[in-house]
Amino acid sequence: MSNILVVRMRGEAGTRRDTIDTFRMLGMKKIYSFAILENSKSNIGMIRKIENFAAWGEPTPDMENMLKGKKGLKSPKGGFRSKKLKYPKGDLGYCGDKINDMVKRMV
Repeated sequence: MSNILVVRMRGEAGTRRDTIDTFRMLGMKKIYSFAILENSKSNIGMIRKIENFAAWGEPTPDMENMLKGKKGLKSPKGGFRSKKLKYPKGDLGYCGDKINDMVKRMV
């Protein structure tokens, strides 16, 4: 079973309480924090709830090893395309394997 990498892109100011609770259940309390989750139906449901605030996709095994032991990330070198628009115009939502490129710039 493959894994999913989720990166929180936006803060919680003006966010609904249930969205904040979902981030806390996933262990992502701060901006640029991340979680590597199993690709299960329940996890996909939680990700769908927060996809306007996070980017997600399938990490490579090298990326999973690189992120092991880290707690958070920093803003990416070269900046974001947009933290308000969904992929492909922006950086939010499902990015597929392009999530690896963005996280490499954030490490």
